[in-house]
Amino acid sequence: MTLKQFQASKIIVAIILASVVAQAVILNNYILAGAGVVISIILITIFKHQVKEVMVDERDNEIAGRAARYSLTGFAIAASIVTFIFLSLRRANPAYEIIGSVLAYATCGLLFIYSAIFNYLLKRPRSKK
Repeated sequence: MTLKQFQASKIIVAIILASVVAQAVILNNYILAGAGVVISIILITIFKHQVKEVMVDERDNEIAGRAARYSLTGFAIAASIVTFIFLSLRRANPAYEIIGSVLAYATCGLLFIYSAIFNYLLKRPRSKK
């Protein structure tokens, strides 16, 4: 399979998935929607392994890593600021305290997951290809 065929296959799978999920939501059948997503992931993974061309190089991976790090940092800072705003306005509306707390815990959870994965990848031996 060529890269162009892979791109076309992804678009076709996305169109079919959108149709299946839309129909599932209309019918209130969320199991069908979940199954459609899982099947789509499996299909795209199979198609990806059939591609004979180079899809990404080291530069792409480096840029993706930097983009992820900047996104995570930006989100953590913005979420912290919004958390403090919600917590400071909790007297105006008690629901703001819950919103601020959930956002704070979600941010801490995201940073914990990032830290755990980073440390795992740091200690994992590199594979030789």
